[in-house]
This record gives sequence, structure tokens and C-alpha cells, in this order.
Amino acid sequence: MTREQNKATRLALQRYGTRYWARNPVERSWRDAIEQGVAYYQEHDPVRAELFELRYVQNHTEEEVMERLHIGRTTYKKADQDLLSTVAVYAAQRGAL
Repeated sequence: MTREQNKATRLALQRYGTRYWARNPVERSWRDAIEQGVAYYQEHDPVRAELFELRYVQNHTEEEVMERLHIGRTTYKKADQDLLSTVAVYAAQRGAL
């Protein structure tokens, strides 16, 4: 994933669920991609699903997420990157990325 794609995906995750987000077709595509990615992780990897919830929905800091999930920084970074990559693939399939 390129730096620009990573940045766009992270921004979409950070905006997910905010009040005025997903008003246009591209933002709705991002929303759908995020929801598909989260659904995948809820079924296959609950730690990554919980990371999404804590970091991007509840807006906890990285340190708080690591403490709540009982994981180290390396594991956190890997899980976060996996989440970003999965959402980016789904976003690309929808033409958002």
C-alpha cells in the first residue's frame, strides 16, 4: 500500500461514524468498505475487530488500546496495519481508493 493510500484509509477510519460523514457516494463506499472489513475481523480475528472499535470508534490512544488488549507495540502496529490493508482492499474494490 502506498503512503497516500495508507493516509486516505486512516483518514476514512478516523472519520467513520462522525455525524456528517458518508454524505456523498465516495464516503458511502468508504463506510461500506470499513463495515465489510470489520465484519471480516469480527468473524476471523476478534483482536483486530476490538482494535478498530477502541481506536477508531471510541478514539482511545494507541497506549490505551494496547493496555486494554494486553498487547505490545509491535503486535499493535501489525494489527493496525492489517486492518488498514484490509479496508483499503475493500475500498479499492468499491472505487473509493
